[in-house]
Parts: sequence; structure tokens; C-alpha cells
Amino acid sequence: MPQETIDTHELASITLDYRRECLQDDVVDSLTSIEPTDSAETVSELNGTNGSAVARKDDADCPMFLHLLRVSCDGQEINRGRTEWRKKPAR
Repeated sequence: MPQETIDTHELASITLDYRRECLQDDVVDSLTSIEPTDSAETVSELNGTNGSAVARKDDADCPMFLHLLRVSCDGQEINRGRTEWRKKPAR
């Protein structure tokens, strides 16, 4: 997740789809990308060296992200997810 989103937003909803188990010794990749909106271009690649997405300015109020957890050695999916975020309330 982009640190900027974590700092300024809170999780509003999460949907998880479990595909398979992973084992204790499995090395896994955790990837995140911004979910495209109807008015935005499709995000086709992940930015950053750790698979994190970079938030776009037009999605700053309620960004949505797609998540993928996969086994590193063979790419098999372990889990897919979708998160929606909302701005943190003012203190």
C-alpha cells in the first residue's frame, strides 16, 4: 500500500477470495495495484520496487486497490483481495 494512503485514509471495506493454501516454508509475493475507475485509464503495471501501487490524485478521496498474494517460485495465486479506503475523520 502507498504510505500516503495509509497515513491519510482508513480501511472502509475489504473483500478476500482465497484460492489455495500456502505452506510454512513458501516464499510469497504480495502485490498491490490501484483499481481503475470508470473515468481512469487501466493501471497495467505495478510501481515501486516492492509491488506497491502509487495513488493517483483523482482517486485521493476514496481509493480502491486490488491485492494479490502468490507463491514466488511458481506464481500460483494464494489470495486475491479488494480494499476500499476513506479519508480519516478530522480530529
